[in-house]
Amino acid sequence: MAKKQLTRRQFLKGVSATCACSNLLINPLSLGAALGKDKQSESAKTLPSTEYRILGKTGLKVSALSFGVMRLTEPAVLFEALEMGINYFDTAHTYQNGNNEKMLGGVLKDYGRAKVFIATKIPPYRKRMGIMQLRDTADMEKMMDKSLQRLQTDYVDVLFLHSIKDSNCPVNEDMISFLEKQKRAGKARFVGISFHVEGRPYVEIVNQALKANFYDVFLATHNFKSPPEHIEALRLARSRQVGIISMKTQAGGYGKGVRGGLNPHQAALKWVLDHDFVACAIPGMVNREQLEQNMAAVGKKSGWSDRKVLDAYYAAIKDRYCVRCGECSSSCSRHVDVSSVHRSLMYWEGYGDLELARVTYRELSTEENAQACMSCSTPTCKCVNGIKIEERMRYAHTALA
Repeated sequence: MAKKQLTRRQFLKGVSATCACSNLLINPLSLGAALGKDKQSESAKTLPSTEYRILGKTGLKVSALSFGVMRLTEPAVLFEALEMGINYFDTAHTYQNGNNEKMLGGVLKDYGRAKVFIATKIPPYRKRMGIMQLRDTADMEKMMDKSLQRLQTDYVDVLFLHSIKDSNCPVNEDMISFLEKQKRAGKARFVGISFHVEGRPYVEIVNQALKANFYDVFLATHNFKSPPEHIEALRLARSRQVGIISMKTQAGGYGKGVRGGLNPHQAALKWVLDHDFVACAIPGMVNREQLEQNMAAVGKKSGWSDRKVLDAYYAAIKDRYCVRCGECSSSCSRHVDVSSVHRSLMYWEGYGDLELARVTYRELSTEENAQACMSCSTPTCKCVNGIKIEERMRYAHTALA
């Protein structure tokens, strides 16, 4: 990375100076909290405190608020998260062309590897001749070794098959063999799948993965607009001792909709953590303000006012936020992957990350992206929630292709 790595000592010195100027008191957690222990030393004070939950059959005691590192570029935020007691960090082989793993690895090398849990993800698909196919496991092994090198560690605590798109992948013998090999070699302690597909395929992926009776952890889209059948699928998985980690928790993270000083993103996070089947949430955070706001929501139950805030938030974004119900899939005569195109737009309009939006969109094949929408004179696509799909698809292709 172009930026010079910031050491823990330099970071803490900077925080002390900042706090002295702003009259803010930020005291770090004890080392025990970073290790996942419940009790803090009497002298340790924290603003605010965190909590820990068991990640299914792994037995790992993870912070309820964990860290989605995907878009982060500033190491100082990771140091502050560690001092607050966050102990689970999620990255992937493909994030920021590998620089995301390098940044996390550099920070944890300085802070101490044994004190934290690291998760990374290897994509099982690649595009050939415009068609998505499963990778050769030899390629995936090379990617795994590269990830460990970037992370400056011999192992990760959880290794995921990244962004599963169909229910056949979790039961594929080659994929299972690849993951088993990483466990035997000591490169991964536990394994899982990540997915944010829409509608029925979401449930089918959960059911097939449970049928395999192999995976330790599921990382899945889960927020206050998730369809009931998605929530029940995750609840079923947890009853089978699978650890559940929630992502996309803030339903797009749009700035629009924040009114009267109320924070819908905190309300959305509380809604997710209210579910007893959730071990932790990994909202993507890019600065100290987001970290502190999310931490302030931990340990607090959702109430009437939170529901009102979320209702107002959704009312403000419903013309653009796809709830991934899948109802539109069968209505599009061109078979465009409407949900994935909407996800690309969300990264731009909600996250404010145009580069990520373009990368995500360009991963779609010509059959999946919105190119066909540009010449569609009689759109058949329908959204039960009122999104004008044909307009959004053309907008996405113009802006992101």
